[in-house]
Amino acid sequence: MRGCERLTLLTLACFVTAFGYVSLGPFPRILRSRMYSSRNTKGMVLMSDDLRSQLPDPETLAFKTLDQCAPLSDVFGASIKGKVAIVTGGATGLGFNVVNRLAEAGCRVVIACRNETRGTAAVDVLRQRGYDVSYCQTDVMKVDDCYAAVDFAVKTYGNVDILVNDAAVWDEMAYLDVTEQVWDRVIDTDLKGSYFMGQAVARNMVANKTKGKIVFISSAARLGECIRSLGMLSFYQAAKAGVAGMIADIAGELKQYGINVNCVAPGGMLTHGCFFEGWENQAKYGDEYKEIKNAHAYDTPLAYNPDAVALAVFAMCTPMSDYMNGSIVDVNGGALLITQSKPFSINVDGCIPGPQA
Repeated sequence: MRGCERLTLLTLACFVTAFGYVSLGPFPRILRSRMYSSRNTKGMVLMSDDLRSQLPDPETLAFKTLDQCAPLSDVFGASIKGKVAIVTGGATGLGFNVVNRLAEAGCRVVIACRNETRGTAAVDVLRQRGYDVSYCQTDVMKVDDCYAAVDFAVKTYGNVDILVNDAAVWDEMAYLDVTEQVWDRVIDTDLKGSYFMGQAVARNMVANKTKGKIVFISSAARLGECIRSLGMLSFYQAAKAGVAGMIADIAGELKQYGINVNCVAPGGMLTHGCFFEGWENQAKYGDEYKEIKNAHAYDTPLAYNPDAVALAVFAMCTPMSDYMNGSIVDVNGGALLITQSKPFSINVDGCIPGPQA
């Protein structure tokens, strides 16, 4: 038996998954029945001539998958129409844009946030567009509120299929100055709130055998993104790094129940928080701090419309993420890249120095 005819169990398992999905004749059944029946002394599974003869034709294999490819209108629309989603922090910023996209696709959405004035205003705006959206006053810092939001969604719509864990706060303060109050506010909202909101929804999904989607929101700050020449975000970085750090284990535990858990890590966005979070503490550092911040403000990419990130979050709520679990999707405009500022080339006209005579 030639080496190329030997496949490991892992490779065979991949064949089963792929071929089983596209319904390519009797091959999956035959493969499953014989996977463990023939091993050589090294533990490798040997493929018999009989088995090899029933493999699909590799020249036409890709063509056969087309009948199993759902139209994009189904992937991003019909497949989630009528689903029930909870979006924490859904009254402003990224969360509001995510609610808009989910509702546009036909989801019934619960906006779960602290501020009742903003929450009801968001519901009013979206209902004017014909969307089925409700508001539940929720402080994710309180575990009981997380569970109450799930109860509200079930009472209002009957189930929970999707959670987008967006509620977050931030601030600006030097590490030497951070107080316990600042630390607790950010950690308890961004990390603790995400953790227990996810738990509340996951318990409901498992109890009701709902194969749902849970999307956490981290940040490019977890990898050190901030305005150049300034730090001032150590506690926020800790919170968002914690969110990213717990994704793999949560996803691994919930995968057995058919629950997809993934994470989107945005960069800077023009949001309510961008305008109103942190200004009181920033002012304490005086004019020189302000000058440095203004000088480097445009060095960091900024999404002027949070919808640029919301589209990626929305995609994680659809069948597009069916083959993703425990993934962290960076959507930050290249904030962590070392970007080239001048067009250098010796071969292309208009570059520096350009083609040499």
